[in-house]
Amino acid sequence: MLNKIPYMNGPSGPSLIELLCSQTPDVNRIIDTFVTRFNGVYGIAGTDRWDITKEDWQRYEFLGDRVLSLIIAQSLFTRRDAVLNEGEMTKRLSSMVSNRALDALTRQHQKQTFNRLIPRSIGEQNTYGERITGGAFEAFIGALYCEVGLDDVAFFVNSIMSDALNSYNPNQNAKGILQEYFQNMERSDVPDYRETIRTRPDHKPIFTCQVFFRTDLLGEGTGESKQLAEQAAAMRALEKLGLIRR
Repeated sequence: MLNKIPYMNGPSGPSLIELLCSQTPDVNRIIDTFVTRFNGVYGIAGTDRWDITKEDWQRYEFLGDRVLSLIIAQSLFTRRDAVLNEGEMTKRLSSMVSNRALDALTRQHQKQTFNRLIPRSIGEQNTYGERITGGAFEAFIGALYCEVGLDDVAFFVNSIMSDALNSYNPNQNAKGILQEYFQNMERSDVPDYRETIRTRPDHKPIFTCQVFFRTDLLGEGTGESKQLAEQAAAMRALEKLGLIRR
């Protein structure tokens, strides 16, 4: 771990740990500091991006996904404002660590700075979708864990994700939770939504949609738009799968 060598302090300025443990962490500065000092020790100093191979980046991504899940799970378990049951913790965790949620988190910070976490071997693919940006954040967390340990990384993660923890609304992201559930089971198929009924006048219709996984009907829901009906169907599916309770 790099806290045993001068990397942590750098040539000047605060250490990476000091930046991570700030009450209001400057994510852009943390990324710049991390990439500069990591490259100075392990890669080519002065490289504008994280200087690691595609394979190592993916290994960090794998580790970061587990570290991030552990940190968020612990935060949900120890919440003081409400005791959450297993189903509630599961749905919140699945939503917060999804690629969509992590991509949204990265968009709160400077794109040019955040792209420094994407090695050239990944960036050359020119596919900066949720999968890549979410994976970049996970890889970053995995590398930080290797460098400074769990406690300081947990402080940082809880600081920058506190709003998401406190304002979570499962009704707005049921489709995302359901899709992430099947992705986490390493299944290539995704839920399929089908409109079945549209009632009332054209100017104010009511939609009914069903959601299937492969050939299995998981749930049905209604709403004043197709999107709301799909979200309602996804909520029924989450209930059927035991991921939430009503």
